[in-house]
Amino acid sequence: MEVVRELAAGLDLDGVARRTLALSLQAVGSDLGSLILLNEREQPVMVLLLYEGRFHRGNLNVARRTLAEGLAGWVLRNRQAARVEDVEKDSRWLKLPEPDLTVQTRSVLCVPLISPRRPIGVLTCIDSRPGSFDDADLHALQFIADQATVALENAWLFAAEEQRRHLADTLREIARALTATLDLDEVLPLILESLSQVVAYDSASIFLLEGQQLVIRAWRGFEHPEAIQGLILPLEGNHIMSRVVARREPLVCADVQQEEGWQNIPGVPVIHGWIGAPLVARGQVVGVLTVDNFQPNAYTEEDALAVAAFADHAAIAIANAQLLRQTQRQLEEVAFLHRTGQALAASLEMEDVLHSLLESVRDHFKVEAASVALVDEQTRDLVFRVATGAAADQVVGVRLKPGQGIAGWVAQSGLPIVVPSVDRDPRWYSGVDQQTGFRTRTLLAVPIRLGNEVLGVLEAINPVEGSWDEGGIKLLLNVAALAASAIQNARHFNRARDAEERYSNLFESSADPILITDARGQITDVNRRFCLMLGYTREELLHQEMFSLIVHSERAQGWLERALQGEDILGDLEVRHRDGRIFPFEVRATRVFHAHTPYIQWVLHDIAERLRLERVREDLTHMIVHDLRNPLSSIMSSLELIRARIQDPTMDIPLDQLFAVAQRSGERLFGLIDSILGVARLESGKAELNYQLIDVEDLVREAVEQLRPVAVGRDIHMNFYVPQGLPLVSADRNLLLRTLTNLLDNAIKFTPPEGEIRVTVERLSADMLRFAVSDTGPGIPLEHRERIFDRFARLPNERVRGTGIGLAFCKLAVEAHGGRIWVESQPGKGSTFFFTLPLNPDPSTHY
Repeated sequence: MEVVRELAAGLDLDGVARRTLALSLQAVGSDLGSLILLNEREQPVMVLLLYEGRFHRGNLNVARRTLAEGLAGWVLRNRQAARVEDVEKDSRWLKLPEPDLTVQTRSVLCVPLISPRRPIGVLTCIDSRPGSFDDADLHALQFIADQATVALENAWLFAAEEQRRHLADTLREIARALTATLDLDEVLPLILESLSQVVAYDSASIFLLEGQQLVIRAWRGFEHPEAIQGLILPLEGNHIMSRVVARREPLVCADVQQEEGWQNIPGVPVIHGWIGAPLVARGQVVGVLTVDNFQPNAYTEEDALAVAAFADHAAIAIANAQLLRQTQRQLEEVAFLHRTGQALAASLEMEDVLHSLLESVRDHFKVEAASVALVDEQTRDLVFRVATGAAADQVVGVRLKPGQGIAGWVAQSGLPIVVPSVDRDPRWYSGVDQQTGFRTRTLLAVPIRLGNEVLGVLEAINPVEGSWDEGGIKLLLNVAALAASAIQNARHFNRARDAEERYSNLFESSADPILITDARGQITDVNRRFCLMLGYTREELLHQEMFSLIVHSERAQGWLERALQGEDILGDLEVRHRDGRIFPFEVRATRVFHAHTPYIQWVLHDIAERLRLERVREDLTHMIVHDLRNPLSSIMSSLELIRARIQDPTMDIPLDQLFAVAQRSGERLFGLIDSILGVARLESGKAELNYQLIDVEDLVREAVEQLRPVAVGRDIHMNFYVPQGLPLVSADRNLLLRTLTNLLDNAIKFTPPEGEIRVTVERLSADMLRFAVSDTGPGIPLEHRERIFDRFARLPNERVRGTGIGLAFCKLAVEAHGGRIWVESQPGKGSTFFFTLPLNPDPSTHY
């Protein structure tokens, strides 16, 4: 009874094990003994040694071998105790190197610990003398083993309950951590990091379901991650990952090497123990979480259930992050369509509409060339009306017969088409390329249709980076839909100039308010929309001075005088409603003639929503700035090509270059985002500069090489010159690199094809360098050379889109180093941006 009470003195598993071993050695008069404890899979989880009153931890690998080949294994398999008088004469004894103890094994007592549910361990007592134990010792040890089995089983159950409680607490903490961010790039690594709190692993991965394949998106614990980057597993056959997705249940493997179809990855250590858990959110499988161990039998069903519970939380976090990313993209597309719609609606002149359309397509989709061809209403030929890119002037006016070429096929069928390689398409008409010398490689063509009528075809040719995806096709179709309405309105307007009746129909049905004034500003006509928006009747407005409706009438009077001289006026005005409310409008004033008498047509476009959006621009900048799309499109395109290369190994696609492109584009994407945040940090004075010694030539070369592909795509020459022997510069390399790339990117935007961009560095004095970035663009007027460095500054009538923060960032970054930045320019001959940099700045005097 004393033994029973002592063994039941506590529920701590380690304590029960120690008391069991101590009582056993005391009972049989031995100084050396061991206790091996087993888990549910009958694998050793604890080895405890006791020698001369001191406890030691044993080796699990030695224990596994003993259970497989030695006396302990025989005892468990036969459920029978054993007394060995001399191990030298017993074949069941497995001779292993002696532990670091000063005793030699000769006689042994070995008894199994068997509970009603399962074997839980083996108890062994050892003596250095042959024949040291008798049957009484064996019975005593068996008695202690029986009592210890009960105590150890209770301790196991208590430990399991504690583990379940700890797991529940851990999962709650992890769930809170995972919901703290909605950025997928942050969520995935956080999931793998948190997983280590649930189960121990050597490596782990997250595969996301994309179509009918699993694509690895995050990993941890791999010594050579490049070996698994881009890994794609098709959901076909009876592969273990396919089974996890199909069954929607976790799967645990004692040794995954025995699984049919399992393939080891070169460069990755061989995996044995494995758990795969489906990531299911809102009833849909979004991916698979895998847990790897280099040892077989590393995981139990309980481990798999714990990983599955964790995977449920992870799946929700992933689904939420994916939903946010999808929503952000949709918001960016909506913002782009809104801007395009505004640009298209800003004019009723056909040429303005088409040029606005092409500018939007070129700037947003980043293509080498784009064109719009309209259907001739008389001949039904397809006539190219506007084009951009190389040989654009030669493209304008080219005619295609109905159904001729890919554009003719689109116009005839009314269907969009993506042609990855035009040379392989039998519909391709190469006559335009032959006439112009331009080489079309790939194109996206969509119909411009209004209802059932195809008005023309919009083509986007040779993406600068990557290829077309489904989202790009849908977006261009939406642009074409906007263009269709704008083109139709412009056609109506052109016809109306020749026929007053047709003009009246267009005038009255216009979605924008329109009024006509004479040379003195008296209203001679207004449309229905104007009356509805401002609360007047047509009779009340006729012959009234329009200036009485304008908040700042002197501005409108000046516009009237300029418009009478033939100048097209575009600006913003505030107009009073009949009830006193003020409405903001974008106004285009144009001179028109009726019976040889000049009149001014005022087309008003409601910009209340636009002004509201501008007020929240600070919050939306990171989502809608289209410059972020460039590197993102490059990354997606690279991944598509990588997938194609993996699916078809015969394709001649350099994977290393694609990885490099994706990586550089990711770095550029990060740089663009960081620029927005960097401006705020630099303005607030909270930025911490990471000073290091920099090789100026390496810095300039890296900046030029980053932007060279864009320059080449626009047929712009780019070079640099750095004199030999310049000393190393102490500066924040990242800030200077972004300053140079911002200046180069700005130069590329404003430099025409066949232009030149040059970067030079010179030493002004012993402690000062001067950098210069020159271009052959249109130049900058004197009155704007200071303002362009302001945040979100844009020049009047600037046709090149941008974030408006690049030059502001450059100014703040240069000044943070103790330098200064300025621009020198000759209109029509280009601009040169200079900035100085101290060789050894004093960081304490700056940020």
